[in-house]
Amino acid sequence: FSSRRRHTRWNCDWSSDVCSSDLFDITTLGFPASLQAAIGDPRSFPVVNITGLGTSSSIPNLGTGAVFGGADVIAFGMDSFSLMGSVTKTLSKHTVKTGGEYRMIRFNTRQNSDSAINYGFTPAFTQGPNPAAASATAGIALASFLLGNPASGSITPSPAISMQTLYYGFYVQDDWKITPRLTLNLGLRYDFESPRTERFNQLTNFDFNATPPLSGAGLDLKGALTFVNTGGLPRYNANPDRNNIAPRIGFAWRMRDKTVIRGGGGLFYGTQLGVGGEPATFGISGFQTSTSMVTSLDGVTPKDTLSNPYPNGLNRPSGNSLGAATLLGQDVAFNDRGNYVPYSAQWNFNIQRELPWQVLFDIGYAGSRGIGFSQDRQLNQLPDSALALGDALRQQVPNPFFGKISIGALAAPTLARAQLLRPFPHFTAVTSRNASWASSSYNSLQLKVEKRYSKGFSLMGSWTYAKLFDYGTGPWGGEALGGSTFQNWNNLRPDWSVSTTDQTHRLVLNGVWALPFFSKTSGVTKAMLAGWELGAIFSNFSGGPIGVSSAVNNTFSQGGNQRPNWSGASPAVVNPTPDRWIDASVFSNPAPYQFGNVARTLSGLRTDITQQIDMTASKTTVLYEKLRLQFRAEFFNLTNSPRFAPPNSSFGNAQFGVVSSQLNQPRIIQFGLKLMY
Repeated sequence: FSSRRRHTRWNCDWSSDVCSSDLFDITTLGFPASLQAAIGDPRSFPVVNITGLGTSSSIPNLGTGAVFGGADVIAFGMDSFSLMGSVTKTLSKHTVKTGGEYRMIRFNTRQNSDSAINYGFTPAFTQGPNPAAASATAGIALASFLLGNPASGSITPSPAISMQTLYYGFYVQDDWKITPRLTLNLGLRYDFESPRTERFNQLTNFDFNATPPLSGAGLDLKGALTFVNTGGLPRYNANPDRNNIAPRIGFAWRMRDKTVIRGGGGLFYGTQLGVGGEPATFGISGFQTSTSMVTSLDGVTPKDTLSNPYPNGLNRPSGNSLGAATLLGQDVAFNDRGNYVPYSAQWNFNIQRELPWQVLFDIGYAGSRGIGFSQDRQLNQLPDSALALGDALRQQVPNPFFGKISIGALAAPTLARAQLLRPFPHFTAVTSRNASWASSSYNSLQLKVEKRYSKGFSLMGSWTYAKLFDYGTGPWGGEALGGSTFQNWNNLRPDWSVSTTDQTHRLVLNGVWALPFFSKTSGVTKAMLAGWELGAIFSNFSGGPIGVSSAVNNTFSQGGNQRPNWSGASPAVVNPTPDRWIDASVFSNPAPYQFGNVARTLSGLRTDITQQIDMTASKTTVLYEKLRLQFRAEFFNLTNSPRFAPPNSSFGNAQFGVVSSQLNQPRIIQFGLKLMY
């Protein structure tokens, strides 16, 4: 029996320049005192993003990426309890193994990013002469900022949640030695991971057939939030997925004395627990309520401005007390009860050959197909056919919800015609969080040559040539990746493209050499000059593909995004520089109410390669019997080679195609002494 506790807390204080805006009083900027009082703590300078003015950076796991205004609060702890056992029995040519495992995992989390005070400014409100048409010279985001007309603004405080899942796993495997040269591996595994429960039942679902309490609206409305442990629902946030049976098969055949052929395949099940640390990623609408600015009713005419961004006050969480009436007229996010555990089919085949001088040569193929990966899904986009209405989508019509909904854009006497044509017109955004719909496909050729350690020397080189396709990287924390946005939720086929994590080539060379010099000397000479060991690693990786988006969304699709049109010519610059990484001439803005034709990512347009040498030199000196002293000198990025961050890939942004930061660390040299007994 074992248990493990992991606890992390990171909070802002005056010693961190990342959070220098913590405790800031926004009334000094002209915001209403009522807004500051309603926000409460933590307080911070507002996060303001102006298209074309800003830099990109890659600071892992710091929420807002260290932008001015960041006052992130991150607190989480994990308890993991496990019980496991196994039995092995040898029967002539069979070695049978069986066992099982039980885990209880508790995940406690609270995360507030920049106090959730965000304002985004784009050229949308200052572009012309046609306010619905974008171009490289139409509109200036800074002008929109000076006018106090943001394109978006929101406040989303987050509650703390405490979740638990239970896991059971059982397996049986038979290693069958058919002949002295051929072994067959047969196995079967069963996994069950219970859906999440939350200590205070702060988890939300959605009933697509429920009728919301909006009688008299004159519309056939369907869809409403539901809540665990109410209305007959269990405490689980999804239906149990109990059919996770995973067969495995493999073989090893010694074809010659120095040649071995191996292969295998099987099904492997993942987990739904690790979909991020932010509470909102688990679907908690009702217990978390966002207040969004009503920046415009028709998409081109400003409404609420920075001087009083939330004239009707901030929304307050109602929990599950309002039932189907929860968050009507607002954004909602939930966990679909039909979500299931993601899984993948994996297979491989390789040939190993021992060459002269203790050299091992290995060549193989590996592939996988992922199913049911977690990815958000926007469900309230207009049907594609509605875009043919053009400007009529923005026309103001009488609001059938007036007097029945009191918060947000749906509380006004009129609203845009587009809102009434959405699948769920009584909500704005309807997001299925981490829905089980995404997939992936991976194929690779793998080659390895290894000189095994002998006479103080070893050398190994590996090269992988691969291609990875997917619908997106899903929840991801870490370094910056090339931009990629889903464009049309009604047609996701163009979003199946090369993954932003794809690396066509991966070459790694590493070696260790125990220097033989002065090993036969004695005294001071041996103490100083003998016993040195050198090690080095050379890495060379392809850059990832870049996804090009549009700075302004003129689809008016009520949920979809926009990418530019692409002529088909290569957007890659022959000799890219930080000032010009992408050829903008091959892209153009699509007409209003239309989606662009460029794919989510472009395999021929890549971020900077990784090319780095790391070295170490160490010497171990015996001081007395088992007491040894080791000196180490380590050199990271020995050649001080820069790796540029992904360029700005938002077409229409003044910084499009420009690299604004370095992704890797410059040369680092460090020395150390270690006393070992």
